[in-house]
Amino acid sequence: MARLFFTLYITIIGAVFSIFFAIDYITSKNFYNVEVENISKSVEAYSVLFSKIEELGNEEIMLESMYKALSAEDLVLRQVKDPGELNLEPFDGTNSIVETKFGRGFKVYFRMFNDQIFSVEPDQSSRRWQAERTLGNIYMLGFFFTIAIILALWVYFFHRKLKVLELSAIKISNGEFSTRVPENYKCKVGGLNAAFNKMAERIEQLIGSHQRLTNAVAHELRTPIFRLRCQSELLEYGISQEEHQHYILGIEEDLTELDQLVDEMLRYARMELNEESFVLHTQELSAWLNEHRPILQRSCKKALSIELGDKISLAFDSRLLMRALSNLVRNADIHAQQQIQIRYTQNDEYAIVCVEDDGIGIPESERQRVVEPFERLDDARTRNSGGHGLGLSIVRGIAQQHGGKIIITQSQLGGASVCLYLPLSTPA
Repeated sequence: MARLFFTLYITIIGAVFSIFFAIDYITSKNFYNVEVENISKSVEAYSVLFSKIEELGNEEIMLESMYKALSAEDLVLRQVKDPGELNLEPFDGTNSIVETKFGRGFKVYFRMFNDQIFSVEPDQSSRRWQAERTLGNIYMLGFFFTIAIILALWVYFFHRKLKVLELSAIKISNGEFSTRVPENYKCKVGGLNAAFNKMAERIEQLIGSHQRLTNAVAHELRTPIFRLRCQSELLEYGISQEEHQHYILGIEEDLTELDQLVDEMLRYARMELNEESFVLHTQELSAWLNEHRPILQRSCKKALSIELGDKISLAFDSRLLMRALSNLVRNADIHAQQQIQIRYTQNDEYAIVCVEDDGIGIPESERQRVVEPFERLDDARTRNSGGHGLGLSIVRGIAQQHGGKIIITQSQLGGASVCLYLPLSTPA
């Protein structure tokens, strides 16, 4: 990373130098220069004065006066011996300045009335021009030194901030998924720190979820596989037709259980990776529940009642909402004694759909745990224990995909009440 910042630093300094010298070159070659313009006007005034001196005296006195006057201005006067080499424009009788050239300094050519061509340029050995050149160099070096110091400090502190992100990324790559970067001003790089922390949090959640999923899958598969092995071994012995049929049915039930487990795991994985198709349609909730009442009733064996209330229109994915409610109804059917009820209300932000039962309920201390994948209140692993502990996790994922949440409370019927909060406004 240090090499990157060194390259950046050198590139910026080089760019500033290049721009500065390019501007200086272009302006000195092509544009108006105040100082040279003033000197040109002075030379033009002197030329008129010297012409008058020549009229009153002679050429020798004029030249002597010219040298003395321009020398006092720290300028050097030279007569052009071969004006033809300059390719000067014809004299129009009005402007004595015929050409101004820029280079390391400048050179002004002017014509006297006797058609002699003279040049005036700075006396580089004089204190005035040396001081001006020195001050110019000091200003230029001071400017670049200041820019260099400011850039060095900026690069240094920016490098420190990115170094924190780099070290944190290395820690995450080494398996320290709880690593987070500070978001205070000294370490903040725009919105990168917050985005990094969100990414790290998401990675930690996914890795944790996958670890729990792997461990739970191994545990869940062990029991049906063990039963399949036992029953397949028993089939090798001479048994009656009735026992043979019993073991065949047991194998089919175990295969069905495995198939359901794999299906639930795939659904949960797609939900975690946001790969479930998600299509929102605005519908009236009571009409939708009434229409799907037969399907929900088939999801359970006990009596199911749906308490329809005020009309609520909201946007939701019908297929995913049906899956969520079916999971909740099946889960309630396992624990309910006689009755399952679906009812809904609303507040300022959410439509709240609750599935309640008259079972033993869920202890408050366990309500957060049961929504985690493969978490159940009992540890029974038989076919009759009811699911694989993914139902509530899938419901939570569906709620979050809609921009909502699930909350577990105590039901008025005596058992558990699992409420699905769906936002009244369309999620972004």
